[in-house]
Amino acid sequence: MSDNPEPHPVSTPSQQISKEPNTLGKASLVMGILGSIAVFFVALCAGVAQQQGWLPVVGTLLFIFGGTAMFVGLISTLLGFLGLFGRNRSRATAVAGLVLGIITVLIFTVVVQNAR
Repeated sequence: MSDNPEPHPVSTPSQQISKEPNTLGKASLVMGILGSIAVFFVALCAGVAQQQGWLPVVGTLLFIFGGTAMFVGLISTLLGFLGLFGRNRSRATAVAGLVLGIITVLIFTVVVQNAR
């Protein structure tokens, strides 16, 4: 037997700091996914309606649904931006929600410009 005690493992500061959940980032990601899916399907419907000639009949309804989904994407962008700030928080979900929110707004803008 040795008289020397076994050394204790040294913990580094990075092991001691645990990351907190980023609730703004998670909300941004969920809203970005929902908004981009909704705007994509409204855009798909608008494209089919334009090809078949019945866009003037349902254009207002598609604009209202698309605008609502775009607003969800806009809120997603805001939440994603706010989720980037804060200590000890994972920023990956906030960045993903921010990007999806921007994509949602861009898709809606392109569809409205091309539907004229």
